[in-house]
Formats: sequence, structure tokens, C-alpha cells
Amino acid sequence: MNRRTFLRMMLASGIIISVPATGASALFADEPAETFHVVSQMLTGRQQLDAAISQRLYALLAAQNPHFSSRLTRLAQRLGRSGDLTPEARLAALSDEDVETALAVITPWYLGYTGNPATTRATDDAHFVSFLSALMYEPTADVTPRPSYSQRGSDYWQAVPEGVTAPPMPANIHVWGKASPRAASHIPEPQPAWLAMVEGRARTWQDAQRLTRGEGGDA
Repeated sequence: MNRRTFLRMMLASGIIISVPATGASALFADEPAETFHVVSQMLTGRQQLDAAISQRLYALLAAQNPHFSSRLTRLAQRLGRSGDLTPEARLAALSDEDVETALAVITPWYLGYTGNPATTRATDDAHFVSFLSALMYEPTADVTPRPSYSQRGSDYWQAVPEGVTAPPMPANIHVWGKASPRAASHIPEPQPAWLAMVEGRARTWQDAQRLTRGEGGDA
């Protein structure tokens, strides 16, 4: 999935670019960090973003990419000129580089960190920014505590939710862990025809089969 498609999906869900632009003057400030804050408000659709977090995010993104400040300025100019357009048209007016910059702004607000954490190396370029203010937890905040520690007692997740009738469970299921008898020993490779449809290279199963036969794959 490319960046523009992903941004369009977020737009369709109402997550981003839901605040109307108020003109180019609102998107520019004396300091680039202030411009970043206003652009962040527009792209996330939230007016109450924490200013201290915004300052830290801008500093980290600018340090991570020396071209970020100039690209942010171009993105702000595009958004400022598209204030009278619908969100869909505003997205269509962005260049591929603008889309990349927009996602660079949005992503850490939702994840709470910049860069890419690595589990196989001692060091990486990830930098923590915020846990409690990460926007990804907002949609389920009324039913799911942020997973730093349990707010509902030890092993609260093992209890069957109120009003739910659970089917019978196998004996000792709570201590299975990785020893589950149903655990997969390996992840099989996807069928080429199925993969062609997922990647958008074919619209129907028949087209996918014809395509993969032509590529030498098994359909």
C-alpha cells in the first residue's frame, strides 16, 4: 500500500484533515516549530494538541531529516492555498513529497515516538515522545486502558467480559503460552494469485490466476 492510498484511507475514516484550513496566514508563524504545531492541528483534526509535545516532535523530526523544515514549509503552503477545497480535493492537490511529509507529521502523533524501533539491534533511530498522549489510544479510551499497567487488577484480561457467554475452553489454556497445541510452526507463503489481488495488480480472482500463471506462479 503506497503512502497516498494510506492517507486516503485515514481521510475516509474521518481521522485526519477534518479541520478546515483558515487560510495561508494561519499556517505560518515566526518559528518553524509553531508552523509545525498548526499543520499538526489540521492534519490530525485536533485543536488541543499539547504544545510541549509538538515542540519535541518538531525538534526530533528536523534532526532526523535535514530537509524536513523546508518540506514542512512547502506542505503548509499547499494546505494554505487549498483552504476552500474539500478534504478529498485537498489531498489530491498534494504532491507525493507533500504526502510523505504529511505522514511524517501525523505518524508520531499517533504512535508517540519518532523513528523506527529495532528489536534486533542494540541501537536505532527511535525516540520516545509521549505515551499517555499518543492519539492511537483515543478511539478505545472508554473501554481499554493504555497498556502500561493494568488499571483493573492482576490478569484482568482473563475474565470473561460482562454479558458475554464464553465457549468451553481447553484445560490449562491460561498456561499454554507458546506451547499452544494450535500454534503454527511456520507461516506459509501466500498464494501468488491472492497476493496479486492484495497488491492491487488484479481486480478479480480470474485475472489474478491468469496473471500469476503468466509469471510462472501456481494459481
